Amino acid sequence: MLDRTEKKKRLYDKIIIFLLLMILLFTSACNVEHKIKERQAREYFNNNQYSKVIETLETIKPSRRSARINLLLGKTYCIQFEFDKADQIFNNTFKRFPSFKDSIITTYLFMAERFEKRKRSDLAIKAYNSVLDIESEYNIDMGFYLLGHYYYDRNDLVRAKELLEKGVENIKDKRVLRKAKVELLDIYEKIGMLKEAIDISAGDPSKDIIFRRGKISYRLAKDFFTTEEFDSAITYCETVLGINSPRTLIDDTYFLMGEIYSSRGNYRDAIQCYKEVIKLDKFGNNELASIAKKKIEILTKF
Repeated sequence: MLDRTEKKKRLYDKIIIFLLLMILLFTSACNVEHKIKERQAREYFNNNQYSKVIETLETIKPSRRSARINLLLGKTYCIQFEFDKADQIFNNTFKRFPSFKDSIITTYLFMAERFEKRKRSDLAIKAYNSVLDIESEYNIDMGFYLLGHYYYDRNDLVRAKELLEKGVENIKDKRVLRKAKVELLDIYEKIGMLKEAIDISAGDPSKDIIFRRGKISYRLAKDFFTTEEFDSAITYCETVLGINSPRTLIDDTYFLMGEIYSSRGNYRDAIQCYKEVIKLDKFGNNELASIAKKKIEILTKF
């Protein structure tokens, strides 16, 4: 009885070993087949035969594809402007092979730049967003401006502000950085973050930035004058005069300074500021200059 049981056990063990060997042989054969297909697909890719790349790699079941095969397949779909299919492949790859995160991000960035060059900003936006979905703090450089501009145009100022702020910190291209600053300044002005607007505009020599810096400085000066914070009001008036922009607000700024000095009882400096308003009235038809003359008449009586 014991011998029969022992024989059955040995037979069972042999069957198990046989099955394992068959599975191993089958897996090895599949792996060899997959490597051959991958090699063929890369040759097709290098020869710009993208439909053949897809045709070859799609014969491999998704669960059997390696990370390298998925990256090649996804990249090919991107080149064919089928981003949604590529995005799904990359997402599944990241879930199965998290160690390939950097390679996936690099591929997204490569495709985003390619989309931008081919005037497909809609797809570039999707690619940059996918990068941030994987790693929210990743530095996408000029991609911050593209995304920020996208949300700015759609009046999503909260999201646009977040992205443009990151852009101002990270964008290296001076032209794109300037565009990011201009839109961020507009957002800050709209939501009342005027001091922050002054901070990011400091030291920038471009006319657009200087213009906005002067305009916001004048607005701050008026706000501080209203709250009787005269020192701060004078400081921002001097900023406008120092950068001489916007030119259309120079007479307004001198007039405001006259009002500030007058409120403090400093009539001598107030009169000097009102005189500057009159000097700027080259054609003698500025209503502000007429008011300044009346102010001088009143103050000279003191």
